[in-house]
Amino acid sequence: YVSLVYRMPPKFGAVKRANIVQDRDSFKRNLNLYVMSEDVNGNLAPSSSTIKENIKVWLSQYKMINDTIDILDGQVVNFGLEFKVLGSLEYNQTEILTACTDALKQLYQTKLLFGSPFYISDIFRTLNDLDQVVDTQDVTIKQKTGANYSTYFFDIEGATTSDGRFVVVPENVVLELKFPDEDIVGVVV
Repeated sequence: YVSLVYRMPPKFGAVKRANIVQDRDSFKRNLNLYVMSEDVNGNLAPSSSTIKENIKVWLSQYKMINDTIDILDGQVVNFGLEFKVLGSLEYNQTEILTACTDALKQLYQTKLLFGSPFYISDIFRTLNDLDQVVDTQDVTIKQKTGANYSTYFFDIEGATTSDGRFVVVPENVVLELKFPDEDIVGVVV
């Protein structure tokens, strides 16, 4: 079904992210389809009711007879990154900080998927792979809130595994680094 949603002709609207899961509270074979679109700035936004209705019509020609599909808005959680790295003596702190933030912007340039784990270890690896960085000492993921961010609350710290390697993300949630220039903050020691 997710593949069909992505293959829906553009004249019916565009869906940027979709995920389908079985509704565990249903007695029948009910499926929940979570969808998100993009706003004019390329950030994730709820899909309009028109797009959801078009999805319903589009899927009706392909779905199994016994399947019922509820089309729901997914939730966006905006996050920010804070990191501390030990820089190489061959570079000045500005060069190191610029290289680190550019590498992280590149890492999260593509929007994440619904329910995909957020690997903190990827951040450590990305930073440690830079010539300018001797070692990454700390990485913190924080939910960004406020006027320009999503209002959906998600306990990032509580969803982080005990070993601190990744964040377990619910199937109806997608994490988004909305403003990379402001939401990535680093310190070089």
